[in-house]
Amino acid sequence: MIFRLNLKKGLIFAFAALGPLGNILTPHFFPDSFRAYYFLLPFFPLFFLLVRERLAKIGIFFLPFLLYCYVSAFIVEKFGTANEPHTLFRFFLLLCQFFFILGAASALRKKEEILSLLKTYLNFYFISLAIGYLFFIGYYLKIVPLSLIKRFTVITQFGFGLLRFSPGSYPNEYGIVSSFVLSLLILIFLEKKQSEFRFSNKQLAFFFLTTFFAFLLTTTRAAYLSFFVSMTYLAWRSGYFFKTHAYFSLFIASFFSLLLLFKLNMFEILSTGFTQRIDQGSLGDRYSMWMETIEQAQGQTFWGAGFASLTNIHNVYLQLLFELGFVGSVILIGTLFFSIVEGYLKHKRPLPDPNHPFLSKVRMIGLINVFSFAASNHNLNHHLTWFVCFLCFATLRSPYLEKNYGSPEKA
Repeated sequence: MIFRLNLKKGLIFAFAALGPLGNILTPHFFPDSFRAYYFLLPFFPLFFLLVRERLAKIGIFFLPFLLYCYVSAFIVEKFGTANEPHTLFRFFLLLCQFFFILGAASALRKKEEILSLLKTYLNFYFISLAIGYLFFIGYYLKIVPLSLIKRFTVITQFGFGLLRFSPGSYPNEYGIVSSFVLSLLILIFLEKKQSEFRFSNKQLAFFFLTTFFAFLLTTTRAAYLSFFVSMTYLAWRSGYFFKTHAYFSLFIASFFSLLLLFKLNMFEILSTGFTQRIDQGSLGDRYSMWMETIEQAQGQTFWGAGFASLTNIHNVYLQLLFELGFVGSVILIGTLFFSIVEGYLKHKRPLPDPNHPFLSKVRMIGLINVFSFAASNHNLNHHLTWFVCFLCFATLRSPYLEKNYGSPEKA
């Protein structure tokens, strides 16, 4: 029994650790897009030997939707109507990720365990950050060849004349992960949680600055916007909205001015990136894709074009709408509605534990980053997306926990 429990927790902490590393530890003969944490996902049945009742209900609610997705993906794969390859693999990846994090939320439910998992996530993100700096600095010192960097990234890209920062990942994904990490570091500072995460103020400042610079080097506008929204939320929740924004604006101005000494003009990069017309640059490419997809989907509105057949249109909402059609979209919306009712609204009561507001804010900044990023990117199978889903499931109230352990935060 103890061995099985430790095995479950080991899988969950490995999931949190391997996620930020992306494909850095993936054997070289696998595709570049294959992340090392995928190897853990097939073990999800281990979690369902014992599962919380409310999470089990949510899993049951999702079965019709998952069945619809499977049939849809199978038809696409069988008759070759997909614009993207490996539709069945993408379905089984979705299936495994969903049930892995649902089961993990049952196995890991103590407040201390969730905080420890966040620490693990941060620590391994910082490892990826160090590797990224070795690649970035090494490339410009002509020590690290571009071929080696390509081996340890999903996509290697240049933007505004710079090598975009993306160890183990691709720039847009690393940008949004960095946005989440920056938001979490700010929250740790505002909530004075440094001791719980074993950070000194100097360490926190160092990690924030190095993460922020890497975040800028991803040159991901969607991540910049997500971080701004997260910052606005945290400033509002802190009770010092204008003061927090004033200090951060001063930091930005000072930091960008310092970068000018190294001939890196972030003022110009941001101005160029956010003043492009809708028909120019990457935004223009996305807009063209969206218009073409809307045209192509005209005759497939009822059943949809097929699950995982439009994964590269850079908008998860449009992707799911046109892939699933009217029928699949109704099933998905209904599933989400009943899951939210069962998960939050049905048992909504204030939690007395002082750490619950912190976990709620972590969950919120995660949701802000995931949902805002989905509007201009494809993050349905991103590790961050499912890590945030885990945080949502793991912090549900449970009558079982309340009866046996008290507040779920104290369980």
